[in-house]
Amino acid sequence: MTTDTAKPSTFVTAVAIGLAVLALPVWALAVATLFDLTGSDAAGNALSRAYAAIELIVLWLLLGALAVLAVTKGTFARPGGIAALVLIPVSGLAAAQALALLANAALAPYRWPIVIPALVPPLMIAACLWALRPGWRAPHADRNATALVWGGTLVLTLAIVPMMLMRNQAETRVIAQREKLEAEFANLPTEPALWDLTPFLIGPGTGKSSEALERARRLDRRQNDTEVMLERGDFPLVYLAALDLTPSDTLCEKARGLLRRRVEALTPPDGAQKNYTEIVERVAGAVAAMEWLVGYGCACDDEALAWETMVKRYRDPGFEVYRLRDLRDPARLGRVLREDPAQFAMLTPQAHLKAWLKFTDDAAVRDAAIAGARQLARRTPEAVEMLGNEWMAWTVIRYLPALALDATEPLCRAAGAELRKQFGGIYRPRPDEPRPYSELLARLGTGEQFQALIWLLSHGCGDHAPLAEAEALIRTYQDSPDRSAMLQRLAQARRP
Repeated sequence: MTTDTAKPSTFVTAVAIGLAVLALPVWALAVATLFDLTGSDAAGNALSRAYAAIELIVLWLLLGALAVLAVTKGTFARPGGIAALVLIPVSGLAAAQALALLANAALAPYRWPIVIPALVPPLMIAACLWALRPGWRAPHADRNATALVWGGTLVLTLAIVPMMLMRNQAETRVIAQREKLEAEFANLPTEPALWDLTPFLIGPGTGKSSEALERARRLDRRQNDTEVMLERGDFPLVYLAALDLTPSDTLCEKARGLLRRRVEALTPPDGAQKNYTEIVERVAGAVAAMEWLVGYGCACDDEALAWETMVKRYRDPGFEVYRLRDLRDPARLGRVLREDPAQFAMLTPQAHLKAWLKFTDDAAVRDAAIAGARQLARRTPEAVEMLGNEWMAWTVIRYLPALALDATEPLCRAAGAELRKQFGGIYRPRPDEPRPYSELLARLGTGEQFQALIWLLSHGCGDHAPLAEAEALIRTYQDSPDRSAMLQRLAQARRP
């Protein structure tokens, strides 16, 4: 480590500048990544942390190479050279610890650890280039510059220690709060009120939120308790859709009243400039509540407009602005009730066929669901609509003979096309690998496709292409009494 002022070679200077040029964009990228380690879901956040770790490793390797070059070829005085070689790895460890702290920026010291990876690299790059280019500085400035740069780097590096202590204290407080809430949860009565459970839904994480929500959903009194909390103003709106409530007129009016009161409380005074992040969680909860209300036929046009107007008075409003606007679309009013109600008891004659058939998976109400579906005035065109959706077509095919549909030309065409598609997707064994007919039925599900085909043919659907496809498929499997009986039934269905 030299103490003279000999000018490094042009090659050394070029290499140093090249390392600095490589390091600066890596530094900028690392800082940007570290600033937003928690802006996605769990998988996305884990990926961000991995990227940040790689970027920090690359950055400190470049800084190390630049420092070695500056110490061996530059004009560092001995203390400055020793400081460089010691502080490079030590500051790298501090930056790695800063990454660990920033992975949970919701706790103290929050985002403050970012100052280490944000400020240390520029200081190091400046110090190394200072040592390699004597002509860039005033004479006799080495000692002051060395003290400033490496002293600042040392202070920033050591700052990680109090930050780690702050995090330990914050985590200790969180653990204590969690243990307190868990003890309170364990001491709840067998039949608590809904307001006894809400602290475990909206408070600090206790690991009991799922259990608390499940208990809330099972409460016999949850409907009445929800209405009471809506009226007095302490209901967490984000959970309105999660409690398996009945969307009554009373619930609708009380929820709308709370929405109006809360939007007034959040509206900033004229001329005030506030950041949208201050209210984003409350807005998201209100939007979720209104989406549930509107979906079940409770019109919230005035409330949605009031919330949209309020949100626009904040800086940088989020996507909720568009969700609030969509809530005023007349087509959304009652859509969930018509197409996807949560409870069988919510079904009405205005509900879509798919809403009734949704409950056929429940053995307790299957017969009632099919009986109700048979009474729907628009069941045939709605069945055609469902046959055009690959996720719903199988349900229609499965229950086709039981739905008392009209064998219209669109129904015959759509059902025939779906059957050809399903038959065509089934494996056909080669002659030298015989497979039992029971395997074919298992591959089809339970063979409802054949019953649907027989219904279509017996009701005058003239397209015999699905029949030919079915017969060809059946004959590729081994003969058996069941196989012969099915071929015979299909042949009889073919006859006029």
